[in-house]
Amino acid sequence: MDANFKNRVEMLLKSKGMTQRQLADKLGVSEVTVSRWMTDGANGRNPSVQTLQKIAELLETTPDYLLGKDQQEAKAPVNQDKGVNWGAILAGTALTATAVIGIVALAKAMGKINEKDKEQIENILNMEE
Repeated sequence: MDANFKNRVEMLLKSKGMTQRQLADKLGVSEVTVSRWMTDGANGRNPSVQTLQKIAELLETTPDYLLGKDQQEAKAPVNQDKGVNWGAILAGTALTATAVIGIVALAKAMGKINEKDKEQIENILNMEE
């Protein structure tokens, strides 16, 4: 991979207090494999698209950010244990309550929202009033 990938993964690992070994364990690969992804030049290797997606999920960002296509780190709004971080999604948006309700309805129809998430969104909307 290139320097963007290496630098961004290292920064995100450090911010999460995670090592390359821990990342390797979570991905089910060897530490040597992760090290090769972090190497430029002829000895470097590239993770598969599926693995790149898993790396991004573990580091709470996007594959595009890791690859240097996005300049700003995009935090993933989903936490597997706590559901969707709707506050992060809706913070600073100029969406009307009607638009948010539409988004919630769509998310619920897609099976992406549970009752706890719905309650969290309603609390956020009530703060705006």
